[in-house]
Amino acid sequence: AQATWARAPPNFFDPPTGKTHNKKKVAMITDSEDEGPEVAEQISRVRQGEVAENEDGGITMTYEGQDGAVVSVSSRNNVTDKAAGKTPFSKKLRVAMIAVFSALGSTLFGLDIGYIGPIIESVSFKGDVAHVSDRESIPSSVEGMIVSLFSIGAMVTSFPLVSSYFLDVWGRKSSIMVGTTVFIFGSLVQGTAGGQTQLLIGRFVAGMSIGLLSSVIVLYQSEMAPANLRGALSTLYQMGITFGILIAAYIDQLLVERSHGWRVVMAIICIPALLLLFGMVFLPRSPRWLVQVGRRKEALKVLFSIRSEKEAIQEELEIYQESEKAKLEGEPAWGELFQGRVGQLLILGVTLQLLQQLVGMNAFM
Repeated sequence: AQATWARAPPNFFDPPTGKTHNKKKVAMITDSEDEGPEVAEQISRVRQGEVAENEDGGITMTYEGQDGAVVSVSSRNNVTDKAAGKTPFSKKLRVAMIAVFSALGSTLFGLDIGYIGPIIESVSFKGDVAHVSDRESIPSSVEGMIVSLFSIGAMVTSFPLVSSYFLDVWGRKSSIMVGTTVFIFGSLVQGTAGGQTQLLIGRFVAGMSIGLLSSVIVLYQSEMAPANLRGALSTLYQMGITFGILIAAYIDQLLVERSHGWRVVMAIICIPALLLLFGMVFLPRSPRWLVQVGRRKEALKVLFSIRSEKEAIQEELEIYQESEKAKLEGEPAWGELFQGRVGQLLILGVTLQLLQQLVGMNAFM
C-alpha cells in the first residue's frame, strides 16, 4: 500500500500536517538575515511550481527555471544517488566559514580543559579561593571537586532528554547562543569567586554550557554542510578543542603567576564566547530544523544561500520527506537504540568516548 505521508501539499510552502513544536518557544531569537534580491526571485519562481508524488514514493518539484525553461527536481531514495546540481565554490566557501566560526563553541571546551590545571597550582589562586599560603597545597579532595564538577555539569546538559529539548524546541542556532551565554555566566562566577563554594558553582555552570555546545555544534555543522563536505567540516569540532587547549596553555604561561592573573585568564576566555554569541545572530538557522517545525520557506531561503538552486530544492524535499516519514512512524522507543546496526554503532561510539576519557588525559591537563 502506498504511504499517505508522501502526498505533498498543493502549495510548496504549506506547513506539513501532524505534530509541530510550540512556535512561541522557538521564536524567542529571530532570524536577522533579510531576503536578498536573488533569493527573493528564486522563492517567487518556486512558489509558483507544482509538487507531485512519484510512483517510487519520492517527491518531484516542477517549476520555471531562471532561463524560463521548465525544471524538475526529485528527492532521492538513496543517499548515494547523484545530487541534482553542483554547489558553487562561493557557496562552499560560505558553508566552510560557517563551520569554522561555529567551531568556536568547541574552542571554549578546549579553553576550559586547558586553563584549570595551572590555575589550581598558582599562588594567587591559592590565596584568593583556597585561602592557603603559597607553601601549602590545596587538598586533593578540593582539587578533585574543582575538576569533576565541570564534567558533571556537562553530563547534565548532554543527557539526551535535556539536550534533545534544546535541539528540537529551541533549534540549533538558539541552542548555541544559549550555551555560549551560560559559558560566559559560568566564567564570570568563577572569575569573581572569593571562596571555594562560588568557584565550584561556576565550574558546574560552565560545564553545563559545554555539555549543550558539545551536543549541538557538530549537528549544526553537519546540517549546514553539503554531503561531500560533511565529514571534513565536522572534524573542525575536534580541531577547535585542541586549539582551545593550546591557547589556554599559552595564556596560563603568560598570566597565571601574576597577582590575580587567574582572574584575568577567566576574563580572556570570555572573548571568544562573546564573539560566538554575537556572531551567531548573523548566521542562518539549520534548514533541517526549520522544515521539522513547519517553516519550509525559511528553510529553502537558507538552502538557496548555501547550495545551488536545484540542490537546495532537492535537499528541502528530502528533509520534508524524512520528517513526514518520522511523524508517520511515531516517536521511536529507547529500546531501538540497542537493536541491530544502530546498537552496534551506539556501542562503538560509547566505547570510543570512554577510552578517550579513561586514558586519564584530563588529570594531566
